[in-house]
This record gives sequence, structure tokens and C-alpha cells, in this order.
Amino acid sequence: AEGIPTLRDKTFSRLIKEVRARGAERILEIGAAVGISGAAMLLAAENARLVTVEKRAEYADRARETFRALSLEGRAEVLEGDADEILPLLSGGYDFILLDGPKGKYLSYLPHLKALLKTGGALFADNVSLREYGLKHSERRNRTAKRNMEAFCAAVFSDGDFSAQRY
Repeated sequence: AEGIPTLRDKTFSRLIKEVRARGAERILEIGAAVGISGAAMLLAAENARLVTVEKRAEYADRARETFRALSLEGRAEVLEGDADEILPLLSGGYDFILLDGPKGKYLSYLPHLKALLKTGGALFADNVSLREYGLKHSERRNRTAKRNMEAFCAAVFSDGDFSAQRY
């Protein structure tokens, strides 16, 4: 209702199913928004801990409020800032990574995310098709976003370390 970007219902359901099935214990999220998806992942995996990155200060504050309201603050760490600067500072060992940040940055994040992901872990990238992204920028910017996402998908699907699927 507020225009805050969140996962679509179908994607949200798939995310929760994947987190539960994998029994994730250490989760990284790029793009916290107001903490809804992060909280849902923690509720789906009751032994998990979450590190979530959010660039916008007002969203980071609201994510912290969401975790507090659901008594999850002890299991969630909100890192406020640009993922470009934060990702190189993190150490590896994540079972599950939700990539739901700026779509044009997915490819540049990929080497960092790959280094942070445990062998056998899952990288869940939201909206790689851009179908429901609501491309409402200039035609040139939309073409750039589409080209960047195609490059990200090509990199993942051609990397032998990943077993990639589209949903």
C-alpha cells in the first residue's frame, strides 16, 4: 500500500518453502526493505540467524522495528549501507542468500555472494525476468536493466559451481 518493494505472493511462498526445505541456519539478505521477507525467513527456519543489508536508512529502521515487534531482534542483524561496500567486509558460510536488492547490481554482487555461500547453499535471486518489476524508467534505463539481468543469468547458468533453476 505504501509502494515499498516487497516480494510478490508467489515468490514469497517459494522463498519460504526453500528456506524450510534447506533448514537454513545462516541467511544473508540483500535488500531488507522493511524486514518482511527477513522476518518470514527467520520464522520459517527457527534456528536461523539473519544478516540483512539495506541502503535506505528509513527502511533499515523499519526493518529493525519489524524484527523487534516479532521478537526476532536477537536473530537478525540489519546492516545499513550500500551492499557494494558491505559485501566485501562479510565472511562466508551462508546457507541461504536472498538477493532482492537493486536489479542492476546483481552481476557485480555475484562474485561476493558466491564467496559467501557455503557449498550446497542456495542463492535465491528475485525477479530475474524483470516481468513484474514494473520497468517505469526511461526506455534506455529499462534496456540497461534488462541487459544487466540477462548478463547475471548467463553468468549463473554458465557457472559450473551453480545448479540453477528458474521459477
